[in-house]
Amino acid sequence: MSNVIRPTFGARPKPDDAPPAVASVTELRALRHFGQAAGYEVTLVFDEDTRQGPVFKVVVGLEGGGDVETVAILPDTPEGEADANVVGMAILRTMEVMEAASRGPKIA
Repeated sequence: MSNVIRPTFGARPKPDDAPPAVASVTELRALRHFGQAAGYEVTLVFDEDTRQGPVFKVVVGLEGGGDVETVAILPDTPEGEADANVVGMAILRTMEVMEAASRGPKIA
């Protein structure tokens, strides 16, 4: 999974450092639910059990579903948490824009 935002400043993760593509939201401790749009939910979770130690993760999954995919991993610092909140809100807003565009007028 190479499209995850990571605190590595552009360095590619080693294959054994890659998180699982899909996890269950019940396996992680949810800190904040940003909202839902376009059929998806965006949530901030705290994961203590990673190779890098405790991290904040922004995850996205289908509304009402238990499986989520990690879209951003940030360090367990006050700055990391603040950045995770910004990322989560940006992802939710992007999905809201996509949802609104899909409901817009259709051009023949």
